[in-house]
Amino acid sequence: MKHVKICARRCALLVAAAALMLAMPSNSGAQQSPATYNINLALADEHVDDHGRTVITMMASGDLRGVLTLAISSVPDGTVTDGEWSLNVSYTVPLNPDAQPDFSLPDPDAAIGEQLIQRGVLSGTVTGGSITQADGQVAWLIGLRLSLTNGTVEFADVPNGFGTADGSNVNDRTNSAGSMTLTF
Repeated sequence: MKHVKICARRCALLVAAAALMLAMPSNSGAQQSPATYNINLALADEHVDDHGRTVITMMASGDLRGVLTLAISSVPDGTVTDGEWSLNVSYTVPLNPDAQPDFSLPDPDAAIGEQLIQRGVLSGTVTGGSITQADGQVAWLIGLRLSLTNGTVEFADVPNGFGTADGSNVNDRTNSAGSMTLTF
């Protein structure tokens, strides 16, 4: 009987160990290489927040679509001293891309419809770069260095990364343009 009890304990320990092994993430595969994402920026808006930082939002398209927000501090010569950024990767797609408006319905576009895609938010700090100003507003973003420190939803497991951002005519919504790269 003693032998049966020892065997039962060993079996229970083996089952528990196997369950723990299955619950742990596997490290058997090679770590995935970082990828670089290219993003186009446009339609800038700008204001100064309660902390005196310049806050710039721009629409993002390309590899990661959504809205970029930068909050930066700079010294009079245009050197960016610090800041933070976030890219909300969120956009809409048509539910039925081939649908045509039906003008016999109260809402002719009802058959078309859209679906919101929320992939998540990437964010971090601005660690350097520079700006130029015109008429008291930021006109150019030059070589902003971005450190990626956080991700949510689809990007929750993203390791730290880095990137850059540049922008022109940021003080002119219609003619603003820019680019951004993120590597993670």
